[in-house]
Amino acid sequence: MIPLLALDIQTLPDVTGIRSLYQLDADISDADVVYFALQRSRASRADEFMPYHLHRVVAVNAVLHSRQEVLLHQSAAGQDEAAMLQALAALLNEHMPQIVSWQGSQLLLPVLRHRAMLHNVAFPGGPTGLFGQTLELSRLLCQGAQPGCVPQQEMAGLCGLPRIAEYDAPQSWAAASAGQLPRLLEHSAQRAACHYLMWLRLAALQGQISALTRSQHEQKLALLLSQAGGHWQDFLQQWPAHNRG
Repeated sequence: MIPLLALDIQTLPDVTGIRSLYQLDADISDADVVYFALQRSRASRADEFMPYHLHRVVAVNAVLHSRQEVLLHQSAAGQDEAAMLQALAALLNEHMPQIVSWQGSQLLLPVLRHRAMLHNVAFPGGPTGLFGQTLELSRLLCQGAQPGCVPQQEMAGLCGLPRIAEYDAPQSWAAASAGQLPRLLEHSAQRAACHYLMWLRLAALQGQISALTRSQHEQKLALLLSQAGGHWQDFLQQWPAHNRG
């Protein structure tokens, strides 16, 4: 089996980029800069979806499944965006994994493309400039009919896995402004773990791996998270042993 990388990112509005693009005065507050960008989105799209190029990546988190081992990849606290993307590129070049996400084509992959171009970071993937093989669990489950039709946290809850909150741009900005950025970063890491666990379940159901293999890798991840401690203890409490394969 080829290596697999269950990947998640956390972003915030790129205040510096927005100021530069729209020549906003330095005395305008960061909050008003973000409000300006969201108002532009509402006017052009009738929603608050921040354009891909105006997302600043503040965390890259993943679970790497390679050579029967399970490893965590987490951004260092305070690491700058370019360094995060370089570290991800190095990981991808070393392992050439299949990328697993819930609905990566909706935000994760386009944001990574745009921000990598900004920072002159080369991802593997040939002329498409991205990663090679990708798998979107939501698209696979919906058979392409309605990508993103099921929120990940709801499907995870039904499967007995932790329900990890997801945040749009206004929610992320509000949380970070209220001093909750560490919690946002923890949730990103936990979502990556959920991507991996949901892939294991689906792969076993489809016969790609055996039930024994699924159980072994779930136990490997549980041990890894237990050793990591911190916020992972809460994750493990929401993922009791009887819900592991």
